[in-house]
Amino acid sequence: MIFLDINTFFSPKAGGIRTYHNAKMEWFRSHPEHDYFLVYPGAVRKERKEGKNITLVEGVGPALTKDPAGYRLLTDLILVFKLIRRVQPDVVEAGDPWLTGLFCLILKKTGLFRGLLVSFYHSDPVPSYFEPWAARGPLQGLRRAVVALAAPGFYWFQRGYDLTAVSSKTMEARLKSKGVRAVAHLPFGTPAFFLQAELGPGSKPGPGNGDVRILYAGRLDREKGIDLVLETLPKLLSQANIRVTIVGRGRMAPRFAAYKHPRFQFLGFIDNPAQIRELYDSHHMLIAPGPFETFGLGVLEAMARGMVVVGPDQGGTAELLRQAESPFLFEAGDGNDFLRVIDLAVACVWQRESTRSRALALRYGTWDEAIGRMVNRYSARLGARRL
Repeated sequence: MIFLDINTFFSPKAGGIRTYHNAKMEWFRSHPEHDYFLVYPGAVRKERKEGKNITLVEGVGPALTKDPAGYRLLTDLILVFKLIRRVQPDVVEAGDPWLTGLFCLILKKTGLFRGLLVSFYHSDPVPSYFEPWAARGPLQGLRRAVVALAAPGFYWFQRGYDLTAVSSKTMEARLKSKGVRAVAHLPFGTPAFFLQAELGPGSKPGPGNGDVRILYAGRLDREKGIDLVLETLPKLLSQANIRVTIVGRGRMAPRFAAYKHPRFQFLGFIDNPAQIRELYDSHHMLIAPGPFETFGLGVLEAMARGMVVVGPDQGGTAELLRQAESPFLFEAGDGNDFLRVIDLAVACVWQRESTRSRALALRYGTWDEAIGRMVNRYSARLGARRL
């Protein structure tokens, strides 16, 4: 199988994106019977081999932030067209549903691409971006009208893909409710060494009579619910046994960098998986307030290390917590309920909840298993189409 993976939005510092694509490259590296092409935006066009069957293709794409390591947007659709025509992939996986995805749909409809066109639905832009945009700023009535008109058209285009891959049952149900029927549930995994290594001292026994160490690790942007963390931080730290650590980068990073308290630390961005695992092991609780997560990769990684997780009652995080039979779900966006559930988690039976978290992560398995499931599903769909 020739697999072409188009990554429209890319940042070398985006942990989830890098984890996902690194996992793919490792899987294909150990399966040389397949060829893997990864396309992503950069400053110039270039192509290089990363092993016998892995090719990295950089297309021109403008920077979306002032940060040189921030996100870029792939606009080099000519490169995409030429690559598809040159390598004739069996599968094209479009990482976004509105730019390269639409372009590949046009190629598909005109017969210029005849393979399997997959949209891996990493996020749903309607509730994550469009609806929040309509709810703030001037002319809110007009904004809401624009979203009400645009959203049905967006899902209509989504129905044009041969297959839409999603990482959670929550997103599968949402898309099917919008008329998108060809949906494949392909959940993620965790790095193998997160599951194989023994749990650290912070994750296993619980805090006892000492400090409770709380961690947030992720993007510091509003769609991740980080404003809720900033809002509740003073109340959390008013409790003498609470310590809070924030890890990540994003628009609200300066607010956390400027925050001063003896039991608070802001560590910025950390991209070393071993360091991330050490952080999970040295903290008791992960707070994950984002209501729009389609899966909750960081949540599953923390659970693999036996952490107790507090999350909203919406999205992929809620799905993971319910599967783990966790009681630590708060009403999304409600600061008071967020604090209430954190207090509930502080007082919980840590050994029981830690064991539940770890057991769920073991059920999801490793990234190698997750990518294997994905390739097998695509191969099966290809076989059915050819028959």
